[in-house]
Amino acid sequence: MVEPLFVDTGYVLAYINANDQHHDEALQLEPYFVGHPLVTTDAVLLEVGNALSRSFKTQAVEIIQHFQEAEDVTLIHMNPLLFKDAFDLYQRYRDKEWGMVDCLSFVVMREMKLTTALAFDKHFDQAGFRVLTASS
Repeated sequence: MVEPLFVDTGYVLAYINANDQHHDEALQLEPYFVGHPLVTTDAVLLEVGNALSRSFKTQAVEIIQHFQEAEDVTLIHMNPLLFKDAFDLYQRYRDKEWGMVDCLSFVVMREMKLTTALAFDKHFDQAGFRVLTASS
């Protein structure tokens, strides 16, 4: 079975925005994850929608709809227990610059036993996950 990959906000932003410093790498990664099921959260999609609302709203709508409708994407929805677990992690690691959405993502990844993320920040690595890169 092919391992599912977690999709973080930063990857989606880089993929859509040609001016993003990670845009080229985001495009180069596409062949590496084709055929892998993808996992993300509605919190990630909220961040995507917010970040792209000014200059890339049409693309944001399209990719959010894709994540909601695609059969190869598992979209995890926020619930009170997930929020509590994410906030517990957020409080526990006060020495890290992890945001609440990062912590929520880490909780989801651990619960689903996911090891690899499509992401461009050091937080996933700090939390013990593998970040897929073009040289992986």
